[in-house]
Amino acid sequence: MDNSDAHMAPQPGDCISYRLRRTARAAARHYDKALKPADVRNTQFTLLSTLETQGEVTIGDMAKTLGVDATTLTRNMDVMVRRGLIENVGSDDARERRMSLTAAGQSTFAVALPLWQAAQQALLSSLPDINWPETAQALDDIEQICSSPG
Repeated sequence: MDNSDAHMAPQPGDCISYRLRRTARAAARHYDKALKPADVRNTQFTLLSTLETQGEVTIGDMAKTLGVDATTLTRNMDVMVRRGLIENVGSDDARERRMSLTAAGQSTFAVALPLWQAAQQALLSSLPDINWPETAQALDDIEQICSSPG
């Protein structure tokens, strides 16, 4: 909304939260469909990708990296442990749960990565007037503003 629209009452459909959630659900369906041949959902792909990139990591550190609640992340990780894609790794601190990819997880990631890349490219190609780096920065800015105290 530019300054000329400032006198108009905001409409619920213009709510940033609503629009982001609606867009996120649509994007999730797009990536879920693309990743179906690898038998992973986009949320699972994100976890596989994070572990592939970071290696062994604690649930707490991964939750911070992904900006998610550790309890929700633990539930999602437990599903992947049962599937044999990730494993609990021993830790010197009993309060700390460390995770890493299994060989099956690495293999699944290798199958899923080109599927994700194709989905990403298809989406970006469908948005020729969108500057993705600027859009990503705007999303980062919204996240920072909403996460800051006060």
